[in-house]
Amino acid sequence: MTRFPLPNCPRQLALSEDGVRASHANALCSRRWSCRVHHNGRFAAIRLMFRLGHPDDLSVEGEGERLPPLPFHPRLRRETAPQHETLERQLDLLDPDLSLHRYRLVLESFHGFYAAVESELPRLVATTPSLGFPLRARAELLERDLLALGLSRSDITGLPRCADLPRLGRTEHLAGCLYVLEGACLGGQIIAKALRDRLPLTDDHGLSFFVGDGSSTGARWRLVLGWLEDLVRGGALADEIVASARETFCALGCWVELMGASR
Repeated sequence: MTRFPLPNCPRQLALSEDGVRASHANALCSRRWSCRVHHNGRFAAIRLMFRLGHPDDLSVEGEGERLPPLPFHPRLRRETAPQHETLERQLDLLDPDLSLHRYRLVLESFHGFYAAVESELPRLVATTPSLGFPLRARAELLERDLLALGLSRSDITGLPRCADLPRLGRTEHLAGCLYVLEGACLGGQIIAKALRDRLPLTDDHGLSFFVGDGSSTGARWRLVLGWLEDLVRGGALADEIVASARETFCALGCWVELMGASR
């Protein structure tokens, strides 16, 4: 197994909306990868992979105008919107011309990221207030899909693993990371449905990762959001959770690009 660092990834995130600078962000692998929050109108999410959504009644800060206080989830959703929208465009998994070859490259790159991240999560969970939901081994689902697409177990073991991961040293880092990984499952339901019609795939043959928890996805997501809200009410640093979620989006995006899986 080879672990590859990301080349030329500056470890600094632009100023967030409240002026807090979050360092150690894995971003800007290319000029497309900007982790700056812009206020140029309402965010229009593509709502594919990492479909975290945006409330229809969310006002966006304009010049000289301040947003009213928001509950934590809408704030997290809003302040990570540029990063997850960029990743969605980069992956473009609903492209009508998506080939089976590029689909396999996407799964291979995801495996290198998820396997590396998931190996770090149990250590953090052991020192964190109870999640209220079990961790999911998404890397195992990716392995199942790659086997269905013709890779051998030795091929999968030899796939590169991402070494330049988001920070995973405290509860806030776990929270931001899980927000991204668990939120991805919502968009996965849409992607699985589309890919069944476009590629020779089924739920049990190549789509296990995107199918994920299936009909239980919504209930699990509500548990995740409840846990996040409880953390912030209990004193966890909201700014750090937001920064960690951004880092996770950026680290995955840089890795996908490095692995040649982007559109």
